[in-house]
Amino acid sequence: MITLNYPFPPAEKIRSLELIASLSLKGGVIIYPTETFYAIGGNALDEKLGKQISKIKNRQPDKPFPTLVGDFQTLKKLVSYWPEKAREMADKFWPGALTLILPGLKTLPSAITGKDHSVAVRWSPHPLINDLARFSHLPLISTSANLSNRPATQKADNLDPEILLKTDLLIISDNNDPDSLPSTIIDTMVDPPKLLRRGTVTID
Repeated sequence: MITLNYPFPPAEKIRSLELIASLSLKGGVIIYPTETFYAIGGNALDEKLGKQISKIKNRQPDKPFPTLVGDFQTLKKLVSYWPEKAREMADKFWPGALTLILPGLKTLPSAITGKDHSVAVRWSPHPLINDLARFSHLPLISTSANLSNRPATQKADNLDPEILLKTDLLIISDNNDPDSLPSTIIDTMVDPPKLLRRGTVTID
């Protein structure tokens, strides 16, 4: 497993981003920081990767993964159209810890889509995600880096050794916010939109 520390030193930034993009395109499994917890993922457009991560997490294979983007160009690779309420929420809370269930493109892998071709998307404000988006424009599978039914973590030292053994790249940048919550999830494909999980963004 390769380990990188973020922020990258200026002299190594491009080389580090090239390494992450290259591993992602080859189907590599990556653990990386977000504004909430450490995530495990990689190229969301890679069907095999989704199945691999399900096995690593001991997660039900028919449960789709959420995705992470860092710019509109990446977003266009996932979403077919925007419900009006979804656009209003995205304009107000993105980038941020809000995951929206949106109409996905029918060409997307089954690992990231629901039976209705929906896709769960979050535009992360974490600077690493934005650096990657501008560099490679790859949407990322973004699920907490823990075994199913175990707690997520903000600290690299608390990552499960069983998961680390099956990871190709670990990017370390600990979140020091003790009150951090997971992202709020809202289904915008129903009217009115439906809250699926309470989190950082409050309903009020």
